[in-house]
Amino acid sequence: MNKNSERVEKKAVIFDMDGVISDTERLHVEVESALLNEYGIATSPEQHTGKYSGISDEKMFRDMFERHSVTRPVGEAVRTKWERMHQAKDGRIVAIPNAISLIQNLKHEGFKLAVASASPKAFIIEVLQTLGVSAYFDAVVSAEDVPEGKPAPDIFLRAADLLGVLPREIVVIEDGRSGMIGARAAGMACIGLVSNDSSDLPATITVSSLSQINIDMINDLPVSS
Repeated sequence: MNKNSERVEKKAVIFDMDGVISDTERLHVEVESALLNEYGIATSPEQHTGKYSGISDEKMFRDMFERHSVTRPVGEAVRTKWERMHQAKDGRIVAIPNAISLIQNLKHEGFKLAVASASPKAFIIEVLQTLGVSAYFDAVVSAEDVPEGKPAPDIFLRAADLLGVLPREIVVIEDGRSGMIGARAAGMACIGLVSNDSSDLPATITVSSLSQINIDMINDLPVSS
């Protein structure tokens, strides 16, 4: 068998958070698109999600400001976003369907688990605690912890180091293109959680529901394709 399609037993699963564990991706894009409109940048949540899902706040605002010739400080926009996120988050932190049962089942089967998210570390921890799943995770990595956020592989490689598991023994579950690119660049198989046309996505395999993911699927994924 060609080593590029070699299958190995998987020992760990890395989850993106927003849009995979929690339905907070909607909150992110609602707050961001409203704020961008205040800066004179017309965008809808739907347009915004496809391009910037999983991208760090700094990268997103910097890119949007450069493209639309906005000269306001990026840091100001990031601070305003998170002030509004904290104001709006009450009652908005809910689990993606089947996320909690999948996390519990994987842990029961002996997998090491990590979260690798572009959200700030404090927000990740708050979401995991709110959903009652923080104890299941062996590592939590934020874009704050690495030199480059998604789509660079840094966040996934950092999680692998903390878990003590080789990248080829890890499966990543992601809903954003940038995260899928980063996972594959890290040498990890990637399951893309998507609800629309997935033919051009860089994931190893795609599913439309977390209920489709099982142990056999995870272990059967090739290291790369």
